[in-house]
Amino acid sequence: MSQPSDSSPRFTVIIPTKDRADYLAQTLRTCAMQEYDNLHVVVADDGSTDHTRDVVEDAARRDPRIRYASQGRNVGMLENFEFALRQAEPGYVLALGGDDGLLPRAIEGMHERLRASGQGLLAWSVPIFFYAGSRAPTGLLVLQLEGTRLAHQDREIDATEFLARQARELHYAADNESPMIYVKGVASTTLIDRVRARTPGGRFWSCSTPDGYSGIVLAGEVERYAFSGTPFTLHGVSPSSQGLNYQTAGEKAKQQSEAFFRSAAGRPMHPWLASQPYSPLLALMTADFLKTAQDLPGWPGRVPPIDIWKVLTQSVAEMQDGQFAVERMGRELGILLAIAEHHGLGARFRAHVAKQRKNRRKPLEGNALSPRRLYLDAALLGARTVYDAAHATHTLHAMSAGIGLGTLGGALMNSLRYRTLSFRPGDAFPPVAEWRVEN
Repeated sequence: MSQPSDSSPRFTVIIPTKDRADYLAQTLRTCAMQEYDNLHVVVADDGSTDHTRDVVEDAARRDPRIRYASQGRNVGMLENFEFALRQAEPGYVLALGGDDGLLPRAIEGMHERLRASGQGLLAWSVPIFFYAGSRAPTGLLVLQLEGTRLAHQDREIDATEFLARQARELHYAADNESPMIYVKGVASTTLIDRVRARTPGGRFWSCSTPDGYSGIVLAGEVERYAFSGTPFTLHGVSPSSQGLNYQTAGEKAKQQSEAFFRSAAGRPMHPWLASQPYSPLLALMTADFLKTAQDLPGWPGRVPPIDIWKVLTQSVAEMQDGQFAVERMGRELGILLAIAEHHGLGARFRAHVAKQRKNRRKPLEGNALSPRRLYLDAALLGARTVYDAAHATHTLHAMSAGIGLGTLGGALMNSLRYRTLSFRPGDAFPPVAEWRVEN
């Protein structure tokens, strides 16, 4: 699919939000630093009780590309996303949360990559910024690795292979190639409208949560889509993030999660998942997204059969994580049991759970390295806000264009070799008889 013919198409950034005014101010700073003129930033306020409107209107006075929109009351996350998406004008659209950010030159970079690829859908690998107090006391910046480099390769993704991987791995959030328009991708409004035309009521989203579903349903509308080796956004995880509330112990987090569960009660999961209420377990969400997209009339995406036993056991493994609060597990185990019984696996599921134990994993702090990620202490980078972290991320990626971890490892080995060879004993000093000053 080709991009709109306009040489400078409209890009709309939608920011559905509720009660994140202080974080939102920094998110809007990352939008305002974009030099692309044909940009529209819409903050859709879902009935905030804090000073969200003041923050947006103050930013709009300084940058007319930013505007405030609201339905005047709390309508729930999914309805607010639909409302925000309706504000997008023809061109391209992506969504940010109220604690996420754009990297420097992000919109220009998206435009250049879309134009070069000729595609209407673009994805990239997203760095993550954990605000201080969310997972690590001083904050953490997580950069995605490809091999031994931060700089990934531009390429095109086979959409059928992506969907097959989703059905096999059941972890939409961990897939760096997901083209979901929430933080990880940007889509032509033509593609958005194509999905709407298949959906009852002309809606875009058909599941309780709007992030991963968008990547799956949009991938099914194309044969291939573009991938950028350069990231354009930064996913922020603040203490107010809904994802943390699902796992965190404590009464406040529990109340916030239960409020969201109530708001999602009218949209149960797919009948294949026993029409159970929404669950934050990633394996369940991924299966729900895939099954729901498959039901859209005429949707061309190809999804292979999903192993229900793997859905169940992988969901249990998610709860084994030491960061998933024990007091939050009862609800999810009840949902999983209902699904297991729906498929005639109740006794087997009970026996499986009886053998499981929680692990003791604690949040990572400080600098670290894994095969797929580089973890950096945000305090050492001077990154206290998503605006700071966006600049730090952009700089690190620019520096890494010619310097990968293999280069750094080679430099370390060369240094050790140099010290070994250069600082061993050599020739003796000349004897005293040769000590003389020439006149």
